[in-house]
Amino acid sequence: MQETLEGRLKWERSPDGIQVSIPVRRGASTVGYIFLVLIWLTIASIHYWHLFTQPRDDSPEAIYQFIAILLYLFGFFFFLGWVAWTATGETILVLDSGGMTLQKRVLGIEVSSRSFRNNEVHSFNYIRPRPFWALRSDTDPSSSRIRFMAGGKYHYFARGVSESEAFALVERMVQVYRFPGSGEQYWGAVAK
Repeated sequence: MQETLEGRLKWERSPDGIQVSIPVRRGASTVGYIFLVLIWLTIASIHYWHLFTQPRDDSPEAIYQFIAILLYLFGFFFFLGWVAWTATGETILVLDSGGMTLQKRVLGIEVSSRSFRNNEVHSFNYIRPRPFWALRSDTDPSSSRIRFMAGGKYHYFARGVSESEAFALVERMVQVYRFPGSGEQYWGAVAK
């Protein structure tokens, strides 16, 4: 049974560690994007509907229109994937004494997974949200995340996490395994 860790984060104990669920942050602009894409889909559907009702010829114009339909279908399926990720996407962090695994799931189905040995992971810090591209006076909460080092590279996860959620998550992780550079003094040096 999952319990609330902080904010949107849910966690539970596993036999050898913890499992934390980090849902995708849905911003206020999500509804606006969905509305704009639905308008685009409606206009494109009306525009290209005549191609399915008229006999097909092999003129160059018909080929260009066919390519436009394929691009439209690609955009439609991309949109469906984006809506599925926004509505049901989550990152699952599984941590035990042997390693840390980050899984991305959509509709409960794992779409990607990365695993790290605990002794390679270090230097967790919180990346603050960036200014929103359209309104410089406000920040985009979905741009925040947690960064860590493993294998000589930076890795990121927990996109859209708040500072209090990030602190609670790393604090819970340190209870399972004491990562180098993850103490409270280090965490105070928050990346900007």
